[in-house]
Amino acid sequence: MIQFIEAIRNSDRYIETIYMEGGCYQFHLLLKHLFPGSEPYINRNGDHIATLYNGKLYDIRGEVTGSYQIMTEAEKQLASNWSFAKNMVLHIAECPACGEPILV
Repeated sequence: MIQFIEAIRNSDRYIETIYMEGGCYQFHLLLKHLFPGSEPYINRNGDHIATLYNGKLYDIRGEVTGSYQIMTEAEKQLASNWSFAKNMVLHIAECPACGEPILV
């Protein structure tokens, strides 16, 4: 699983941001498709999803630690509407001086 996550994370410099800022449940669904038996876990704040697989928790950063609990059906329904594109900023361009994204 770690190799797959690293390959996805290294595919584009904004991938980690997308999956950490609204797309974490969608990332779980991707992992679940490729790694059957994966289960979604939600953090204490109720704002981030990690995937439990073979006794370890993962998100786009790799293996994670912290206080997570298995998601209820209601939490899954809520998280299924989370989206970076719908809820976060849009990338417009990159700063010509430093290369950082200019966001609105």
